This record gives sequence, structure tokens and C-alpha cells, in this order.
Amino acid sequence: MSLFAWRPEYTVNVASLDCNHQKLFSILNSVYENVMNSPEIGCVLPRIDELSEYTNYHFSAEEEYLKKQGYSGINEHIAMHREFTHTIESLRSSYNKNDLEVSRDLIIVLGDWLLRHVIKEDRKYAEQGGALTA
Repeated sequence: MSLFAWRPEYTVNVASLDCNHQKLFSILNSVYENVMNSPEIGCVLPRIDELSEYTNYHFSAEEEYLKKQGYSGINEHIAMHREFTHTIESLRSSYNKNDLEVSRDLIIVLGDWLLRHVIKEDRKYAEQGGALTA
């Protein structure tokens, strides 16, 4: 069972970034499913690593896009990305401590953060209108 599902209203009207967001949702759902269905830490860590790597890729692409478009809120947006990256690293550290229950809670927190970020913060540049084009 998935934790989060992509919905059309989450679009930022930039196909490549929407695809990135969908992939992040997919990876997070996979991490969640692995944590909920496996007592083995070794099964979960590769998915956490994948989430971390893809998040870095997406953030870099999104930040480059926003810079090129002259998005006025870019500094705050980048700070939020760094916060999320730090949270993922904290999650990975909790796995190293072998505490699946804490990790399950952290995955829910990460999922909630990602969903709120896409819906609220990323939609800001989508709603900025014609000033930002793909």
C-alpha cells in the first residue's frame, strides 16, 4: 500500500520537474513499503540511499531551473531543500542505529514534508505564472 499518490493538482507545469516529483513519491513509497514489510535493515538502506541520491539530483535540477527563470524566492526554496536533505541523512542515521520503529515514524515525517513542499512551496513558482516557463 502506497503512502502517497501523485495527483494532477500537484503539477508545477514543468514536465521534467513534475516527473522528478512523481519519481520522488515513488521512491518514498517504496522506502515506506520496505520498512513496513521487512524487519531487515539491509533491505531498507538501499532505498534510503536511492531517495537521497534522487533528491539531490532533483533539487539540483529544480534550483537550476529557478535560477534561470529568476525566481524571486529561490534562496528560501534552496534552504528548504537543504533542510529536507538533512532530514534524509538523519533518517539514514536512525537506520544505522537499527531502530525500525523510529525509522517508520521518520518516513511518515519525510513523506509529509515532501507532499507539503510540492503542494505549497513548489506550487509558488508554478503560480508565478508566465514569468516562469519551461
